[in-house]
Formats: sequence, structure tokens, C-alpha cells
Amino acid sequence: MMKTNILILSLLCFGLNAGAQQTYLSREEYRDKVEAYSQILKQQHLKTFASTEARKIASTGFLPQIDITAEGTANLNHLDQWNSPKGDYRPYTYQALATLTQPLYAGGSLIAQKKMAQADEALEQLTTELTLDQIHYQSDAIYWNASAARAGLTAATTFLNIVQQQYDIIQDRFDEGAISRTDLLMISTRRKEAELQYIKARQKHTLALQQLNILMGSEPNAPIDSIAEIDIPTTPIIPLGLDDVLPRRAEYASTSVNIARSEAQRHAALSRYNPQVSMFLATGWDTGIAYMGQDVPHTPVAGVNVSIPIFRWGARFKTNRQQKAYIGIQKLQQSYVTDNILEELSAATTKLTETEQQVRTARENMTLAEENLDLVTFSYNEGKASMADVLSAQLSWTQAHTNLIDAYLAEKMAVAEYRKVISE
Repeated sequence: MMKTNILILSLLCFGLNAGAQQTYLSREEYRDKVEAYSQILKQQHLKTFASTEARKIASTGFLPQIDITAEGTANLNHLDQWNSPKGDYRPYTYQALATLTQPLYAGGSLIAQKKMAQADEALEQLTTELTLDQIHYQSDAIYWNASAARAGLTAATTFLNIVQQQYDIIQDRFDEGAISRTDLLMISTRRKEAELQYIKARQKHTLALQQLNILMGSEPNAPIDSIAEIDIPTTPIIPLGLDDVLPRRAEYASTSVNIARSEAQRHAALSRYNPQVSMFLATGWDTGIAYMGQDVPHTPVAGVNVSIPIFRWGARFKTNRQQKAYIGIQKLQQSYVTDNILEELSAATTKLTETEQQVRTARENMTLAEENLDLVTFSYNEGKASMADVLSAQLSWTQAHTNLIDAYLAEKMAVAEYRKVISE
């Protein structure tokens, strides 16, 4: 019965691998699918669109404005005089005006508001770039985790087959009375451990594929196309220096934009203490406060408004110092972000080197474990080794395989992290 189960498991895995080769989903293609589906990215695109419209709205402050106003009143105590003769009091008034207003000088506030709106738009665009970097890193992490889970399932299946083959040999020898029941119990225990390891690997693989599907907007249990093997060679990376990385990072570019925005905000705050000049042209009809029933002429009016702040108890200078402090904060923030990027770059570069060495060592260890398992198994079958030696060699083999998969995954994640750091 167990032989039949092992055969079925092997056929299932073979069928999975054979069917997967029909369509290949590369890491770059998966990135594109995740990017196209990402709800967070769609939200950020809408925020960017809103900031663009806000910038356009700020630009309208320089243009003439036309307003129409109308108003009517009635004195309820004298409604009996509603139709009184001309020259006598009437208990109602009305006015209707059309006004054209053009700001001539607003103390620099309009220019400052436009610059602030432009800065806000640039910040949202940079936030979109930052969101893309995070999405790309997340998609790479999920992709390689699924690939590692598939490799783990394959290793667990192979290990189960190895143990099952050894179990069959020992069972036959036990039936012939050639060995004691102790060896049979030991290999039986190892077979159950291998089965448990396979079940855990299958669960991990299923969960990884579900996560892979969900992130790109597919049904959790939808069939998965074949993905890259975890042990595929990594494209050599030429490390970049800090001066090359800083212009690529959205966080660093945002600090420069924030400094410019704070400077514009300072001018906007100081504009309240500068002269304000505007002109207007109004035309319409107005009965006046007390309406005597006379004909209301059409009256066009042109005028100029001038406001010059004189004394504000030093508020202008205090506001200037306050806003300069805010600018200083943004400049310090730029230095802080630079240090963080340098730290991330150094760590990512170190991981690239270290994980490469881990993979090399894990491969060598895997080769030794395979050779050791073959020799010990052969020696046991020839009666020259104990069952404890076989179990130890099997344990070393499965640990070496797990370590190799972990090393490959660490290498792929180190590359993904480095790409995120350099905003690739």
C-alpha cells in the first residue's frame, strides 16, 4: 500500500512539473501582474491625479474672477406701504451686481501657493515611485518564496522515496529473518518522519501558491503556471556607490522637494504682512438701504483696493524665524534620509556577498551529504554499517537539502533587497 502511495505522489509531482513547463511565468512578468492589480498603487495614482488638479486650481488664482450676487429684503412691519407712491418709503430693497475682480499684487501669496501645489504634486509622484519599489520588492519576495516552497516539496518527496526504498529492503530482510526487529522499527519511525515532513512541505507549498495568486488578483487555488527554479543562476550585479543611488531614491528626492515647499510656505506666511492690491469692476442695480420708490439706474463702478500692513507687533519677523526653523528641519531630514540610504545600501551589498558564499558552501555540503548517504546505505546493505549510521546519513541529507534551499532563497532575497535599495 505504501509503495502505491509513493508511486502516486511521484506521479503527481511529475505531472505538476510536466504541466508547468507549458507556460512559464518569469519574475518580471509576475511583477507586471502584481503592479497591474495592486489596489495600493491605484489609490496612489488617484492621489497623484488629485494633486495635479490642486496645482491647476492654484494657478487660477492669477486669473480674473467674475461673481454675480443678488439680495432682497422686506420690512414685515410696513407691508401696507408696498405700493406707496414714488418718493415715499417702501418696505423692501433689492440689489443685483456682477463683479469682475483682478488681483494685481497679493504680497507673493499666489506665487507661493502655486509653488506649494507644484511641490505637493511632485511629492505624490515620488510617493508613487516609492510605492512601486515596495510592490516590486513584495512581488519578488512572494515569487521566490513560492519557488523555494516548490523546491522544498520536491526535496521532501525525494527524501520520502529514499526512506521508502530503504524500508522496503529492510522489510524484505526482516521477513527472511536476516535482521532484527530493531532495524525495522528504526526505519519505520524514519519513514513516518519523512511522511510528516512531506505533509508540512505540501502545506507550505500550497499556502505559498495561494499567496502568489492573491497578490496578482487571481483566485487563491487557481492553477499556477511554472515559475523559475530557486537554483537558477543570479545575474551578476555591479554594486553602485552612494552618489549613484541617491538620485534614484524617491525618499531622497522628496527631501529636496520638501525643502522647496517649506521655502514657498515661508513666502506664503510672510505675504500677509505685504501690501495687497486688486482692482474690480462692478455693474448692476441697487435700491439702497431705504428705498423711496424711485427708478433704480444701472450703475457701473470701477475701483482699486489697497491694503498696507503697518504695525503687527513684530509678527512678521517672528513668522520668518518660525518658517526658517521649519526649513532647517527639512534640511536635517535630508541628512537623516541620506544616512538611512547609506545604511541600507551597505547592508544590501554585504548580503549580496555573504549569500553568495552561503550558496557555495551549501552546495558543497549537499554534495558531501549525498555521497555520504550513498556510501552508508551501500555499506548497510552489505552488512558493514549500522542502522544508526543510515539514519544519521539520511538526516544529514535532508538537512543539507533544506540548508541549500534556504541559501538559494536568501540569495534571491538579497538581490531583491538590493534592487529595492537602488530603486530598480
